[in-house]
Formats: sequence, C-alpha cells, structure tokens
Amino acid sequence: MRATRRRRTRPLRFRRSVVLDLRNRLRFAVGGLFVLIGLHVVAMMAFEGLSLGDAIWLTFTTITTTGYGDFSAKTHAGRASTITLIYLSGIFMLTQAGAAFFELRALRRDRQRRGEWRWNMKDHIVFVNAPETEPGDYLRRLLDELHRSHAGWGGVHSLVITEAFPDGLPPDLEDDPLIVQLKGRFDDNAALDAAGVKEARVVVVLAEREGDRRSDSATFDVIHRLREFGVGGRIIAECVDDLNRDRLRNAGASSLVRPMRGYPEMIVRAIVAPGAERIMERLFSSEGDECLRFDVNLGGLTWAEVAHVVLAENFGTAIGFMDASGELHTNPRPDVVAVGPALYVLVDERQAPTSHAIMTALERAARTAIKAATGVRGESLIGRAPS
Repeated sequence: MRATRRRRTRPLRFRRSVVLDLRNRLRFAVGGLFVLIGLHVVAMMAFEGLSLGDAIWLTFTTITTTGYGDFSAKTHAGRASTITLIYLSGIFMLTQAGAAFFELRALRRDRQRRGEWRWNMKDHIVFVNAPETEPGDYLRRLLDELHRSHAGWGGVHSLVITEAFPDGLPPDLEDDPLIVQLKGRFDDNAALDAAGVKEARVVVVLAEREGDRRSDSATFDVIHRLREFGVGGRIIAECVDDLNRDRLRNAGASSLVRPMRGYPEMIVRAIVAPGAERIMERLFSSEGDECLRFDVNLGGLTWAEVAHVVLAENFGTAIGFMDASGELHTNPRPDVVAVGPALYVLVDERQAPTSHAIMTALERAARTAIKAATGVRGESLIGRAPS
C-alpha cells in the first residue's frame, strides 16, 4: 500500500517541482536584471559624471531600446560599461525573465486544463468520481440543473476528482468557468487534499457503475477516508444497493441517493435542499407517497379552494391540474381558477381517494362558496367555465 501511495503522489510533486524551477528562473533573471541596472547607474555616475536621476534615465532608455538621445555614454569606460552591462548582459537577462514568465503562464494553463493543479478553493462542491458512461454529458446536465436552482447555488464553483478526462474536460465543460478538474483517484489522499475537501461546502461521491453493487464498496472507502481526513461538511453519496444504506450512513454519509443517470436533479435536490431527495425517491416508487391522476371536471374554484378541499377530506396533497388544452400546471398560484379535466394528487398507502369522492367534495365546496357569496343556494359550478 505504501508503494502504491508513493507512486500516485509522485506526479503531484513533479508538477510542483517544475513550477518551482520556473519560478526560480524568473526570480534569478529579475534579480540579476536589477543588479545590472544598479551597476550601470553607478558606472554612469562615475564615468560620465551624471546625476543619480540622469543616470537612472539613461539606463532605462538604453535597456528598453528607447534611446531619446538626450543622454549617452561618451567616455570609453562608460561605453564599455553600457556594452557589457546593458547590451549583452542586461538585454539577455530581460529576455530570460520574459521567457520564464510566459513559459510559467503557459505551463499553468496547460496544467489547469489537464487537471494537474492545486486550486486552493473554498466553499465549493467536490465531486468524487464520474460515471463510467458519458461522464461529460452527465456532469453538464447536473451543473445546468444546479445553476438553474433558486436556492442560491448558481454561482458556486465545482471541482471533480476523476481520471475520466486524461486530456482535460470536454469542450462543453471546459468553457464553464464554474467547474474544474483534478486528475486523481478516490483512494488517493494527495488528490483529496489538493481538492480542498476540508474547505468544501459539500462533497458528492458518485458511483462509477450505477448498476454494480461493488461500487458501494468504493463509496464506503471514500466516505471513510473523507471523515478520517477531517471533512466536517455534508457528504452526499450514491448507493446502488439499498441493503448498504445503513452501512454507508454509519460510515459518515449525510445523504444517500440512488444512482439515476437520466435524472441528475436527484443529486441537485440533495445538494440544495437536504432531505428533498428522499421525498423524490418515494415518488419514483410505489412505496409510500405516490402521485395519482384523478379525472374530475374542474371549474369555478380557485386553486387555494381545491387544495383546501383535498387536504380537508384527507385525500392527499393536490400538486397540480391539467387544463382543457392538455397543459399541466404544477404548484399554481392560490388565486388561479382551476379549469380542466384532471387533478393530480400526492397520496400515500393510507389514503384511498377516488375520482367520484373528489368530485363530490369539490361540488359541495362550490355550492358552499356560492351560498356564502350570494346568500342564496346556487347551482354547482363544477363543470362550467367561469364567466
């Protein structure tokens, strides 16, 4: 294990040594350049009899090849100093400093593009692993959903630890300034440290293979490593086999989600609204809460009145309706008049509403509303379009 860890962390040390070498070259070139400038200023004062200000002016106009001609070296010693310190050594050192600077910038961009960089991020999202199939497409859709969220996560930066992109992020992700890659594996402590998992706002552990139960073993290892590493924030993990949920939760997972590659919104809900993922998982199965359609004629009642009737009669929770044109309205405003042929209600196994029961309750509510408004017993408005 020790040999494996040393082999995986060596590339990180190599990257840092290359950057350090370029920085040392840049420091040496810049330092040497200032030494040469100082020597030339002293030489101009000694050999040409110039003042300090004139000597500095002559030195900089010479080294930058500006040459206004107002001052110049006229003595043999002064000219020899200029040739030696400025034309030969100074311009050479200036060239070396410029080359080292631009090479350092080019290396930095290349290392960042390839995911070989320590980003020093804080309050970010760390994604550990990437799906085995079409990882770029999944991450793109997940980030799009996250950025569209109304919970204030639209501008949060993300970092993904993976070896799925050896040549850098795909174009549709590379152009997004809010996501970066760190090339590494989930079992590499150096990669976890470089990703800044301790400072992360949330860590998301994705299953590499959504249909393979063995992915849960790797997920367990990641969670255990993160908690040992000192991560105190939330850890959201995908769990393939429901039998492993207690094991992963005991290891330190804050939230557990079934891998659903076609629906990244599940992970997004777990990030922005902890606990919402459990509600959505219940909706995806016939256990617990279930969304059902009831064919009833809606007309005359506001959505607030419809929702109140459904709740008061213990039919469930009304979540939307279909209008006469077939368009769905979810979570409508309370003052919207519900007109259409279908009502959608969230029910559980203890509730057994029927379309007839709901229709009867709505008709009764409509008659009560008319009586309260007019003081007379009105006809049912159910089935009629509002005037």
